[in-house]
Amino acid sequence: MKGSATILQFLENSSENGLGFMVVVVLFYLFIFFLIQYFQHKKLFFLLYSLYTLVSGIGLLRYIKGVFFTGFFESDSGRSFSMWIHYPTQLLGTLLFTYFIIHIMRLKEKHPKAIRIIGYYYLIVSPVYLMLYGLQMANPRSYLIDYFHGMVYIPTGYIIFFWVFHMVYKQKMMIKKYIFTGMFVLGTTYLLLFISTIKNVRVNDQYLYILYLGILVESLLFALAIGLEQKLVYMENDEIQKKYISQLEENQIITDSMNRTLSEELEQTKSNVVELTAEAHRERTEKLTIAFENKFSQLKLDALRSQMSPHFIFNAINSIKSYFIENDREKAIYFLTKFSKLIRNILESSRKEQISLEEELDILKVYVEIENNRFKNDIHFKIEVEEDLRINKIMVPPLFLQPFVENAIWHGLLTKKGEKNLTIRIHKNSDSKMIKIEIEDNGIGREAVKLRNTKNVLRKESLGLSLTKDRMELFSKKLGKPLTYCIKDLYSAVDKKATGTLVEVNIPRAA
Repeated sequence: MKGSATILQFLENSSENGLGFMVVVVLFYLFIFFLIQYFQHKKLFFLLYSLYTLVSGIGLLRYIKGVFFTGFFESDSGRSFSMWIHYPTQLLGTLLFTYFIIHIMRLKEKHPKAIRIIGYYYLIVSPVYLMLYGLQMANPRSYLIDYFHGMVYIPTGYIIFFWVFHMVYKQKMMIKKYIFTGMFVLGTTYLLLFISTIKNVRVNDQYLYILYLGILVESLLFALAIGLEQKLVYMENDEIQKKYISQLEENQIITDSMNRTLSEELEQTKSNVVELTAEAHRERTEKLTIAFENKFSQLKLDALRSQMSPHFIFNAINSIKSYFIENDREKAIYFLTKFSKLIRNILESSRKEQISLEEELDILKVYVEIENNRFKNDIHFKIEVEEDLRINKIMVPPLFLQPFVENAIWHGLLTKKGEKNLTIRIHKNSDSKMIKIEIEDNGIGREAVKLRNTKNVLRKESLGLSLTKDRMELFSKKLGKPLTYCIKDLYSAVDKKATGTLVEVNIPRAA
């Protein structure tokens, strides 16, 4: 009994024996620590919690006795300062606490309507609260803020508190137990303080230890929750990085395998050419020449195709690497999946001499989606196909349209301001044996691009277009059917200004 009485006596003197001062020191330490964390990680809940601990610490200063600032709070200036900060710290502390819980528990994702209602509540109540506070500062005899605080703000504040408390309970997060327990401790603390004021109106100094201990436990639990959340973020980022590295290694293995296969094919082709040369003595000159040209064309197609895929892969990797730099894990995972699908399609198509136009368009859709995200989805991309056209039966060289789309994005639309449109139209030509593919953008036009490139002496010709031109010529020669393209500049009929670029590609219906 005597030991219990000694502990109770120690707690009742917490404002004078150093317990209260220790709580204030802890709060100011948490303020500085999490403010630094905010500047390092740019997470809003760090800033909200840092400011919340600062406001809580300032609110407790006037209760502490026997320290270097006690004399100030016992002076007229100190009492005036306490009166000035009392109600603002009440309002600001509640706002910071509520939105800290909302952000760290991601309540807006699961309960957007409830969070919107809470926002409207504070948007209405806060100006009224501050206006009544201003009236009291202007006229100390005005007690409207006291009535509003006790009869409106506190009851509705408890409703908001328990509403958020319920939403936290329903969340499925590893940090929930710390946040939930901290809110429970804080709610219990203020309930006990409310009971202690039933007779005395204001909190008696001997019960302040309830406030000190409640705030201390709640603050430490929230600090643990923040630490755990940051640890989970580090673990997720590390896992994403490992997956990305693993994917790059896998892609490198596939590329090396393709190069080895291509080298073997080149050696085999070389051997076949030697054999064909030996047979030239036994066959007619014309037949030997045709066979040699066919073999040589196929060899060049294979070589160009092997250059095309790494070029395309390099551009695709550049399109998504920014997400890993920005530490945006959700987009990184999403586009890593897209990137894997794109790589798989490119590598599969690179092994084939021909693919269907439908497969070519599917690859382009994924490519444009990745590129478009770098423009914050500013580009409006669409594909229009004539109704009775069976694009799954039309065969084309793999990736032969991609350089035109890449040029439209990087040279036409990248520096354009305003609406950005990219359209691919596929329809039968006036000659029913041919298919016309139109790639139209409303970019800055070729003249503006040429003017810009003249200022860059290191600018080189587009590798993708150069490869595509060679491949289309060889493909035409091998099949005996023409594959042609032309690039046209589009101008406004009113002021003759450039309004974009149109690429027209003509291919045979049955390649």
